[in-house]
Amino acid sequence: MQIEPLEQPDLIHLKEFEPPDWGDLVPRFKYCIESSFCHPVKMKVGNKTIAIGTTILHRDSAWLASIIVHPDHRNKGFGKAITRQLIDSINTNIHSTISLDATDLGFPVYNKLGFKLETIYAHLKSESNITGLQLSKKIVPFEQKYLQQMLDLDVKISAEYRQDTVCEHLDKCKLYVNRDRVEGFYLATLGNGLIVAENDTAGSELIKFRLENNYYAILPSENTTAIELLVNNNLRQFRISRRMFIGKKREWRSDGIYNRISGQLG
Repeated sequence: MQIEPLEQPDLIHLKEFEPPDWGDLVPRFKYCIESSFCHPVKMKVGNKTIAIGTTILHRDSAWLASIIVHPDHRNKGFGKAITRQLIDSINTNIHSTISLDATDLGFPVYNKLGFKLETIYAHLKSESNITGLQLSKKIVPFEQKYLQQMLDLDVKISAEYRQDTVCEHLDKCKLYVNRDRVEGFYLATLGNGLIVAENDTAGSELIKFRLENNYYAILPSENTTAIELLVNNNLRQFRISRRMFIGKKREWRSDGIYNRISGQLG
């Protein structure tokens, strides 16, 4: 087995790796290839690529993402092997926490590697458009004067310094501003559409804004207020995934996440 960087010519081969319900892998790996803080790799046996995955590095934390073994090579230890290689590539003196989101297939593998369960993500969806929601006038387009407040709020809730990722998506950002204070924000183009808020009022209003154009939501199961709002708007839970970590435990606020980014970034 050898580990090599995953590069642009490899993108045409990703279709055969796609698990059901994951969607197109090409955009996410193209993004990782082009981003300075992502390091996508492939595992090869001879000339055959049998597994793929990536690390995503923030200032002092890291994520493992999109770890997939080719269907023809599963249950042979390759998932564990590429995950171990990704972990070993991270300088844990700098990036003291490594996190990931585990599917049912990956959970036993990550558990054996020492990852600890941190929270359960509830995945909900609706079968039809959601209309007629009254939207708050406190939801406004992003303005530069609010940037530091927004970044401070993200650190307060996530316990991670991920401003490089956040700042790539400000063009479509919406803020919940109360008396000139940012109490929440929604990044429509970041993954599944991140919603972070410091209270239920801001979070709930941003959820309603997002539901105008989205039939699904993914968020920590501890955020019972948000889940109740979604259920009352005819979304139903259809599966779960598990957020796990190794290294330093961070005191992030699961009740402040009203929609997560994605399986790649929590």
